[in-house]
Amino acid sequence: MACSSFKKIPQPKEDNLKIDLGVLAADSLGGREAGSIFEIKARDFIVSEFKNIGLLPFFGNSFYQVFDFKDGANFNSSSITINGKSFLPNSSFYPLSKSKNDSISAKIVKVGYGIMSSKPSHNDYLNHAILDGKIFIMEVSVPGGMANYSSFSEYADIDKKIELATKFGAKAVIFVNNDSSFNDPRKLISNKNGKTSIPIIFAKDDLQTYLNSIDEAEVTLKVEIQKIDKQAYNIAGFIDNGSAKNIVIGAHYDHLGLGGETSRCNCGPAIHNGADDNASGVASIMEIARELKSKPLKYNILFIAFSGEEKGLLGSSALMNSKILNKENVLCMLNFDMVGRMDSLTNELYIYGTASANEWDSILPKGNSKLKISKNPYGIAGSDQMSFYLDSIPVLFFFTGIHDDYHKPSDDANKINYDGLSKIINYSLQLINSIDSLKSISFHAANIKSGESKNYRSGPTLGIVPDYGSAEDGLIVKAVVDDKPGSKAGILKGDIITKIGEKDVKDIYDYMDALKECKLDTKCNILVKRNGKIMQLIVNF
Repeated sequence: MACSSFKKIPQPKEDNLKIDLGVLAADSLGGREAGSIFEIKARDFIVSEFKNIGLLPFFGNSFYQVFDFKDGANFNSSSITINGKSFLPNSSFYPLSKSKNDSISAKIVKVGYGIMSSKPSHNDYLNHAILDGKIFIMEVSVPGGMANYSSFSEYADIDKKIELATKFGAKAVIFVNNDSSFNDPRKLISNKNGKTSIPIIFAKDDLQTYLNSIDEAEVTLKVEIQKIDKQAYNIAGFIDNGSAKNIVIGAHYDHLGLGGETSRCNCGPAIHNGADDNASGVASIMEIARELKSKPLKYNILFIAFSGEEKGLLGSSALMNSKILNKENVLCMLNFDMVGRMDSLTNELYIYGTASANEWDSILPKGNSKLKISKNPYGIAGSDQMSFYLDSIPVLFFFTGIHDDYHKPSDDANKINYDGLSKIINYSLQLINSIDSLKSISFHAANIKSGESKNYRSGPTLGIVPDYGSAEDGLIVKAVVDDKPGSKAGILKGDIITKIGEKDVKDIYDYMDALKECKLDTKCNILVKRNGKIMQLIVNF
């Protein structure tokens, strides 16, 4: 390992880390959700610090790049009228995220729990002469309530209830909840809308009371879920050392806001401060910038704080897709995500992507008694370095591991291991110095063979990397893992998956739901669009 410019690595100032983390992970920044006013507050703080450090703006005269995305939706134009009586969205009902946008007029039929099972024997559809073309009124719970849930757990899932209702000819489903032991369906309108073939509504308060009081009615309903256009901001500043090449050092600064669908807390809306995820990474790259600002390095150092990572690597994908950053001018990318909770007993730092360049093994510091290095060869790990890796850029991803506060409101600054952060920054400074001594770095695509990669799903997987931020009607394949079911079936990079089995695929959520319906050791038909043509492939799971 070369070590010319850093004769003695200065100890990073923990005071800086505590100040930066304290600001980014404060309640006043509201969880830093991409597209929110709190993201703008975080953006302004980071830009201010980049200026104070002396970094130059990367986007012309600006420190930030604006990118558009769709997130969430409103349903204020939705309506229900029953026997001439009108009910208002929000106060009386809300459509589920999976609902189809449509206007329906039909008679109602009450189908109990909407369950048909053999063991235990229960059939809510048995004694109905005419079902086709009606609006089904259905309980969200199961016979016997929560105490009997285990007996009907196989049939209790709302998706399965909707699927069965569709088979019996439902034109729409209105769910009610008369069981206090059951939770209402989540009032969450997101990018998941449009997954069912019929409108799906949950009735509450006065609408539920009215439906409970009648057996027959003519209903006119309209579901109109409108996706919301939002903007987010990547922030970038650089140290100009007069080189054509840049070492990119990045971290995402967005988090979950008040929680949402990826929160691991069942506590309702609450500020998720994201101290480790990922105020720790942003504080780290700012401290690295302070240390490098006055060092005589050969390559330019480009610092990027990404937004939209929590919504699917949106910011890093937007940057790479924009071509503002020419990949030919990028030597490598180092990504810091969740580096603030190092185990003080093991001092372990995980580094992903160690096989993405032929040079990494020879220059990566080996660690010492103060730091244990655990290497993982693969660059396809769920953070922003993946957008660079998929553009054939060598990457390293620094990470200290998952913990119980991950994606919970309890991920706060008082739980950060600041001494561990200092160790990681010292290690990174040594590594950057070694990178600076290289004439070039050659990208190497690590081929993940079956059985070598960790599979966190218990069911079937295709073995692809999806384009999370795609606006296409379907799921774009950004990469295909060797020797997995997808590659064996002939799926190629750039294919657009439009159907898996009987389920249409319009986005990442449809894709995940469709895979849940697949079974191991079975075959499944998959439709992909390739060069404008639809192709059918057979996948063996």
